[in-house]
Amino acid sequence: MKRLVILSLAFALSAQSYAQDPFKVITVNGEIVATKAKLTLENGVEVYSDDNFDFRKPNSRAAMINAERGRVVLTEQNAADAFSRAAFAPAISTVSARSGAVSSLTELQSVFADKMVIIEQIDLQIGKEYFPMDSDKFFFIRYQYNGETINKQLPFNNDVITIAKDEIFTVDGKPIDKPDSNEFSLYYHNKADGKPESILISTFTPVFLSSLSIKPEVNIIVEEFKGQPYERILSEVYDYLNSFYGNVDKVHLEQWIKNEFNVSQ
Repeated sequence: MKRLVILSLAFALSAQSYAQDPFKVITVNGEIVATKAKLTLENGVEVYSDDNFDFRKPNSRAAMINAERGRVVLTEQNAADAFSRAAFAPAISTVSARSGAVSSLTELQSVFADKMVIIEQIDLQIGKEYFPMDSDKFFFIRYQYNGETINKQLPFNNDVITIAKDEIFTVDGKPIDKPDSNEFSLYYHNKADGKPESILISTFTPVFLSSLSIKPEVNIIVEEFKGQPYERILSEVYDYLNSFYGNVDKVHLEQWIKNEFNVSQ
């Protein structure tokens, strides 16, 4: 009986500590108010997990993090147990192992998949043995605008292609607001032997993020895990971007983090 009482007390104390953990806000979509603290959630604000939250706009959500307890995306649907889940299951992903050039069709399709996150622009190295590029062999992106099919050849330098928003969202030399659909297609064009052929690689939705907008969010994570191994920091940033924005390429992300935060192995 004594052992049961001790265990029960230990569990209660543990649960209480989880309920009072400080979580730092990474970003907010919509409007959420912490009613006990009497503050509106925004980037950099710290709130305790035992606060009550008022979701002022439909579908509002907030990404928060605690270095020991993990990361949580708070919504009106999970507000009752979101922090207890984070406490017992910190998020650490298995980041893609690719560290250099794309070396297969499968890898290329995994980069151009679902919602593809591009911070500023992406310079992607592609193995020459798989997809050689010259005046007759190149990649292009296809989308619909004003009911017309737009084909945009991707600029390349040797074996590196570049994808930039300003370049893609230009038609007849003029910038456009947005295409008819969010669905884009990546093709590889091969004019070998005088027989042009365009091969569909994959369909995807580009998600262009500016460094100016995303850096304050990522900085919260970098600061929260300062002093911890590089792989942990990379993993947490990778997890966050994937869960909140879309599919992000590891090589692209690593280069951006190194440039913006001077964080590397």
